[in-house]
Amino acid sequence: MSRRLAIGVWVLSMAMIAVGLVLIGLVPAGRAPAGATMADALPILPLPLSSAAVGALIGWQRPGNAVGRLLSLLGLVPAFQVLMAGYADFGLFSGHPLPEANVAAWIFSWSGGTVGLVGYLLLLEFPDGALDLRRARFGVACAVTATALFCGAIAIVPGTLFNMSGVQNPFGLDGQEALVIALVSAAGFLFLAIALLAASTLRERYRRAHARERLQLKWFFAGMAFVVVAAIASLALAPIDFGLAKIGLSLGMSALPVAVAIAILREHLYEIDLFINRALVYGWTTAGIAVAFFAAIVVLQSLLRPFTGGSEIAVAISTLASVALAQPLRARIQGLVDRRFYRYRYDAARTLDDFSVRLRDEIDLEAVASELVAATHRTVQPAHAAVWLRERRP
Repeated sequence: MSRRLAIGVWVLSMAMIAVGLVLIGLVPAGRAPAGATMADALPILPLPLSSAAVGALIGWQRPGNAVGRLLSLLGLVPAFQVLMAGYADFGLFSGHPLPEANVAAWIFSWSGGTVGLVGYLLLLEFPDGALDLRRARFGVACAVTATALFCGAIAIVPGTLFNMSGVQNPFGLDGQEALVIALVSAAGFLFLAIALLAASTLRERYRRAHARERLQLKWFFAGMAFVVVAAIASLALAPIDFGLAKIGLSLGMSALPVAVAIAILREHLYEIDLFINRALVYGWTTAGIAVAFFAAIVVLQSLLRPFTGGSEIAVAISTLASVALAQPLRARIQGLVDRRFYRYRYDAARTLDDFSVRLRDEIDLEAVASELVAATHRTVQPAHAAVWLRERRP
């Protein structure tokens, strides 16, 4: 993608979002159907806005990068959806009919399914193009097929359109419910196969990657982790507040384009290992303290209830115990994380600690130099190592 095309796609995406929101806003309150109101459109905007911006930025800084093209497309598709929703809303419910407004509503109902295809291609292309693997090519074929089946099923469902209540499907096929179920079932089976193929391809890419590409993949995995956490939290929150759940999911998904931007555009990639290390340590520490706190409350309340009559003394004792437990638990978990995930750093730290202990009792300069070279070989494993000692002049 050239720089001009990257900026052009970004401008087009922003224009479609702006026009779509204006058209939705012009529909009198209460007339717009559920699924295509301003309250439905605003929560999904963080993903297309961030994807389009990052795609344009990568296209400007790294012309020809496949990931930039895919992110631009990931922003363009939802922007097109907002435009179709606005056109359909205004043409059907504002009192000012527009030609083929029902067709625009129909396109809006199924076009969002193509976002999944773009997302899968992004998994295969990041960070510098697809791997020449048979499983990757098969995964692309499965993704295209599954997307076509899913979008086709939504497009022919008779009755009310998906995602736009109150609007009848102009191309719905009556009496084809069994066909729709078969198409959705086949698409679901293919989506499961796609997930397994994507995981296998990413694992193979990480195995083949050099040091810099592994750091890029770690940023990508961090962004995906945010998406998974946001999806789980949204599912839990949906029965309570569906609108807030949509906002949380969209914001969480926006973390992936941001992580991609850092991985591709940031030369030194910050300290992603430190970020992951701290996330693991403090996440597990917090979980451990929470479990210990609530377990202590349950146990102490059952033991002290006959003597305290249900007072808050169990909560107070549990709080003090949790505070006292925090630091030793964090140190213990830090050691476990270093040994399990950062073994080379753990071994290097132990080597340096042992060297410092021996250095305190050593007075022979030749022995100190020899120990220093040996410690350097054990920690960073250089091809060559030597110590130069400057002679003191009289």
